[in-house]
Amino acid sequence: MVRSTILFDGALPHAKRAERLARTEQNNRRIQQLRASYATDACPIPTFLGTTSYAFLAPSLREALAASPFASRTRLVPGEADDSCALLAKNIPRSIIFTSDTDLLLFDYQSETLIVLFQDAESPSNFKAHSPSVIAKKFQLQSLVPFAYAIQQRNLDGHAQLLLAAQGIDVDSAPYVEFRGRYIAAVVDPVYLARHSSLPPEMQVLDVRISEFVHQALLGDLEVSVYLPLLVEDPNQASAWNVAQEVRTVAHSILTPSSTIHEYRRKAQHVSPQDINCYTAQNLQVPIKETVERVTASVRWAESRAIDTQLLWPLFALSLVLGELNTPPAVPLVMRVLNGDFDNSWTFVQLTARLHAAIYSLRILKQTVAIWLAINENQNSALYESLSRLQKQMSSLPSIADSFMVPGQAKRVRVEPDVLRELVEEIYTSVGVEVPVEQVSNKKKKRQAREADRKKRKMDQRQQGAAKTPKSGNGFALLHNDS
Repeated sequence: MVRSTILFDGALPHAKRAERLARTEQNNRRIQQLRASYATDACPIPTFLGTTSYAFLAPSLREALAASPFASRTRLVPGEADDSCALLAKNIPRSIIFTSDTDLLLFDYQSETLIVLFQDAESPSNFKAHSPSVIAKKFQLQSLVPFAYAIQQRNLDGHAQLLLAAQGIDVDSAPYVEFRGRYIAAVVDPVYLARHSSLPPEMQVLDVRISEFVHQALLGDLEVSVYLPLLVEDPNQASAWNVAQEVRTVAHSILTPSSTIHEYRRKAQHVSPQDINCYTAQNLQVPIKETVERVTASVRWAESRAIDTQLLWPLFALSLVLGELNTPPAVPLVMRVLNGDFDNSWTFVQLTARLHAAIYSLRILKQTVAIWLAINENQNSALYESLSRLQKQMSSLPSIADSFMVPGQAKRVRVEPDVLRELVEEIYTSVGVEVPVEQVSNKKKKRQAREADRKKRKMDQRQQGAAKTPKSGNGFALLHNDS
């Protein structure tokens, strides 16, 4: 019988937070290098940044799996997925683990267990499998943990020296015992899952970073840290995460009132914690009510204008962005960003990052509200009523794939340009921001006229081609000749 399970991290252990911060800082420097390389030139499509460009890839993948035939096999575990993967493999003979984390080579398994690293796979049907048991025997070790410990202690040494060091490690020493403790597959569900029967299903739909916050909040941790995804933005500008800070403060206050959240995000050129003071339980009702009223008004406006939800929420995010800026962006730039029509400018990159920050802050709010309602499902209070209304209004918040714009992706025209311009200008007016007056040079006007003429000719050609196509709409019908 074949059993398969897809596991996602729910929270990173404290021991690995320094490592994550170091990786985030490394990726932050890559973005800074990109900016420095194009200080005056147009920004290229940042493909060489690799996964740095896709900070929301993991939650987006989880969303896609939840809507696929693999939904029943996909789980978000309370801690790090490594322990759960290793425990499953330890109890199931001839297991194969697919992962990008080399740490999974270090656990104790049955001798037949294999590890396949994604980075070694040339194609879905051509990949290399590693046997931790075989490698350990080759190194004359009981497991690979001593070798990993030697690398950590003496990472500048060559392979032979590291192997000798691993073979001579005092396995009873306190530092080694502490290190080895990370690779003991032991999974204990947190007590809050058993305490609230309606909570486990809601935990399964959380984004990884949001799950980590929820995990700390429900455990009652005194020091709660939130690691915001690294955004591809202009490092010469203020952090895009300055946008929608109030939304995130309300979200955090729902589960951790009166506390101080350490929110890790870019400040100046480095990633550092910013202290966010949450509302008290007594003062939370007012900002919650204001949030509900603002979201409800936007949803009703969208319904009156027949606006698709995939456009409504980016427009709502735009209203949050405009409230934070001293100088509002030009309407044509906003339209290009909403359409994903990348113009290779750093202003485009920065506005995209700000919209990402606003939309993701709304996701944090939506998911945090769902957790609070699951914990307080039988409560009868003004706060419960407000959060229930908010949950209903935010139910249409689209998936990451449908609402996040990535510079360089194919253009996605949502509505006709004139209609989109009108909607964007209404958003400006709704938040009390004056629509910027466009200063268009004669050269730019001529270029726009040429572009409009080119698009018109292209549309005419398509219409002429459509007129020649049989009414069946099947172009292959042209191949049939019954005469």
